[in-house]
Order: sequence, then structure tokens, then C-alpha cells
Amino acid sequence: MEARRELELRLRRWLQTHHGVISYYEALRLGATPALIKSKVKRGEWERLYRSVYRDTATPTSPYQDLRAAYLATAGRAVVSHGSAAWVWGLLRQPPATPELTVPGNSRPARGQHGFIRHRSTDLVVAQAANRNSLVVTNPLRTLVDLAGAALPEDLTEAVDNAVARRLVTVAGLEAEIDRLARPGRAGVGALRRHLVDRGFVGAPPPSVLEAHIRRLVIGLGLELPAVEYTAGDDGQYRLDLAWIAIMLAVEVDGYAFHFSPEHKERDEIRRNRLQREGWTVLVYN
Repeated sequence: MEARRELELRLRRWLQTHHGVISYYEALRLGATPALIKSKVKRGEWERLYRSVYRDTATPTSPYQDLRAAYLATAGRAVVSHGSAAWVWGLLRQPPATPELTVPGNSRPARGQHGFIRHRSTDLVVAQAANRNSLVVTNPLRTLVDLAGAALPEDLTEAVDNAVARRLVTVAGLEAEIDRLARPGRAGVGALRRHLVDRGFVGAPPPSVLEAHIRRLVIGLGLELPAVEYTAGDDGQYRLDLAWIAIMLAVEVDGYAFHFSPEHKERDEIRRNRLQREGWTVLVYN
């Protein structure tokens, strides 16, 4: 009787930490017998979701539960990917209506008959996947490339913004991942590259180019040329893109890549308020 209580406790702990889902072989490794598994299903304690995959009926259903069940249905060969991976990483507010997973292989992607989408990929490196919330998930870089090939533009924008703001990826890392996965017909590569350019993450002119554009504009208007990248403040702690020092007028051009997140915007506001208290007028363009 004591052994049975200990077994039930092990099973309960496992279910609590694995979204209420367990496979036949996981249950056996924890000490359950085929007869015990069969009896739990018969009594309604466990519900069979897929072949050799069971759900604890006392555990509320959730998207995480659906994902883990789908993962076990592939015998652990799949990796949570695309929109599902983006949601697990916190890059999208809502999970996709149908769980998405990727398995290594050369055949065409197919919608699984079991209620999840099974993508197939020839460039999936399972060793580069991450463990998150008891799931094996494509890393954020790979997730964004996959998502770019299938998501709506607004979903991709949300996911990339969140990934960069939370420092899960860098722009340089995204460019490197695009280069690594680039090949004819590879979904997502071209879409993500265009997205980074369109959103101003890459391709922005360096200060020397910006200065040349401003000089032409100012000369054309007959105005006095400003100082470029001028340092202001008692300790020179503030860098101004353009400054007319005599009249204490500053112009700042906010590139999206460095001024997009709430944290960046809050820091910029504090900095500009201090400059204004020192007598500067700050005009901002983005």
C-alpha cells in the first residue's frame, strides 16, 4: 500500500510539472504498470489523447497541454515551432488555433490528422532547440525565421519587436540566422529580411551619411550649418545629433532600432527633459 501511494505521488508530481500530460512510456519509467494505466483510463482519471499519450482529467486544459500532447504524439521527434514557439517565448499574445511543430525530414509539410500541424524541415538542428516550460522549442532566432514564412505582417511585427525589446535576439543575430538558413525556396528568409529593412532595423544611414543629407537640406534652406553629434551637459553626457549651439536648438533623429521599446523611450524622455531644464529646445523626428 505504501509503494502504491509513493507511485501515485510520483505520477501526480510529474503531471503537475508537465501540463497534465504523460506518455505511456513516461508512466512506465515512473513505476506504473500497463494494468494501472488501463485502469486509470477506465475509471476516467486519465483520458487518451493520442496513441500512448494521456491527459490527467483533473488538470484544466490549456494550450501548453495541447502542445505537449502533440510533441509526445510524434514520439519526441518534433520541436515546437512557428506560431506556437513564438507564443511560448512570449513574442505573441495568443497561441495559434492549431499547435505547430517541426520534424526533421525531406517530405512536404502536412497538417496532421491529430489536431496539430506537422512541418518538415531539412535544416532543423534539434541540438539548437531550447527547453522551455517542459517543451522542446525552436530558439528565438529560428522561431522568427519560421514565423516570417507563415505569419500575418502584424504578427511578425509584434514578434520581432518583443524579441528585440526583451533581448532574446539581436539584429546582428537575426541577420546571421537569415544568412545561415538562406537558400532558394526557403520560406521566411526573404520575408524577414524585408521586414528588418522596412522597419528600420537595418539599412539606416551612418552618421556621416545623415550629416551629408542634413547639410544639403540646411544649405538649400539658407540656414546656418549645425554641429553634428555635439556633446552637451556639464559632463558632456548627452550626445545631440544636430545642434545650433548659439541658440541652444537641438534636432534628434530617432532610428527605430535604438528607440523602439518602452524602456528606450522612457530613457529618451528623461534625457530630453534634463536638456530642456538646461535651456535646450529639442526637436525630435522619427
